[in-house]
Amino acid sequence: MANRIPDRLPEDLEAERSFLATCCAPGAEALAAEAVVGMSPSDFVHPSHQAVFSALIQLLSRGDEIHALSLKIALEEAGSLGRVGGFPGLVDLLAAEDVGRPQALAAHLLEKARLRRLVHVGASLMRSAASEEAASAELISGTSAVLAGLAQGAHRKGLVPVADLDERTWARIEDVREGRRSAGVPTGFGRLDWLLGGGFQPGQVVVLAARPGVGKSTLLVQWLRHIASHHGPAALFALEMADEEIWTRAIGSEASVPSGLILSGRLDHSAVQRLVSARERLRGLPLSICDQASITIPEIRALSSSALTRGGLSVVGIDYLQLLSSAAGSRGAKQNEATRIGEISRDVKLMAKDLGLPVVLLSQLNREVEHRSGGRPQLSDLRDSGAVEQDADVVVFVHRRGDGEDASFELVIAKNRNGPTGIVPLVADLKFFRFLEMSRETDPSSPSAGRRSDAFGDDL
Repeated sequence: MANRIPDRLPEDLEAERSFLATCCAPGAEALAAEAVVGMSPSDFVHPSHQAVFSALIQLLSRGDEIHALSLKIALEEAGSLGRVGGFPGLVDLLAAEDVGRPQALAAHLLEKARLRRLVHVGASLMRSAASEEAASAELISGTSAVLAGLAQGAHRKGLVPVADLDERTWARIEDVREGRRSAGVPTGFGRLDWLLGGGFQPGQVVVLAARPGVGKSTLLVQWLRHIASHHGPAALFALEMADEEIWTRAIGSEASVPSGLILSGRLDHSAVQRLVSARERLRGLPLSICDQASITIPEIRALSSSALTRGGLSVVGIDYLQLLSSAAGSRGAKQNEATRIGEISRDVKLMAKDLGLPVVLLSQLNREVEHRSGGRPQLSDLRDSGAVEQDADVVVFVHRRGDGEDASFELVIAKNRNGPTGIVPLVADLKFFRFLEMSRETDPSSPSAGRRSDAFGDDL
């Protein structure tokens, strides 16, 4: 049972023949070059079709003219002409009915190929699980990575005419201008949102970095609570703190009751009443938390995609980068830490772009920043890999000046791919695990506030 694969897998041999006949017709080089994007020989079932497709790709890569004779020569060079049935078999294959739009056939064949791969993934998982070849966690992680790859391949895009792009982009601009949709996902920090063009943007990776104990986890939870309250569902993947600890902090922050008192049970009647009221306000939030200590980006992607399909999702938060696990069998799992983190950073960016969601990714800073007297963090302080700086659309540092009651805090927007950098002064209320923006006389939302970088301090 565990080794069983259906006798007939999803396939369409006639569609394969028609696709190849269309792409290999004399003079169809330009049409073929567009149609084969994202395809590989393994997307075809019949061995002869795989061989002809490989020959077609070879001719296209060299810029050669495509016809029966040039294909025959390419097949001979590859030692594959016999797989086609010789030159007569090739001529017979190319005599199949051609179509006007091979791109539609390509999409059809890719769908069949993905279904076949799903069958094999399922069979392989059954076989490995039944024989207990590996631990369940390893099997789940490996399977998640394969499924994430299949999902990514299912959304490949070709060239889009600028007229189509204009229609889509202008419709979004009009929706924002007339208030039918927000410009971004607001964080609740007006100055930060204004710098970011309305908040976190779909497809963005926002890296929030600081040294341990400065408050980056507190800030992330605060942002997600605000987004869940005012914009839409949010998801937090917490690899360091337990979910109950996060929620205890959140309730204490909402009720202005220190979490230490909550944990110890030393609560007077007033504190209990405030906690009850806070609980009622917070328990209906569309905020989900996963505190799995060992989790990979393919697993996060699968869970986020499922949440997006079920009830929508506005933002994903990950706390934090250096604690993420590499997918089983990945290249990064076998390399040094910088290479491993770089691979994970790239996977986070692909996830954000493919799901169309902003992802807020927490990261640590190198120790060197502690030895820079009074200096703000720099992009070079990001720990482990320059790939983090490269992949991030926005990099925000939580910077603390001084210690104890005299400490002051600020957000340093050190990188902003679509706008200016700047400084957002903060007031820390860490007793209740929250930050507030420092009030300023100039309202950044008013036209008189000038350029965004002028309104928020020095442009970094």
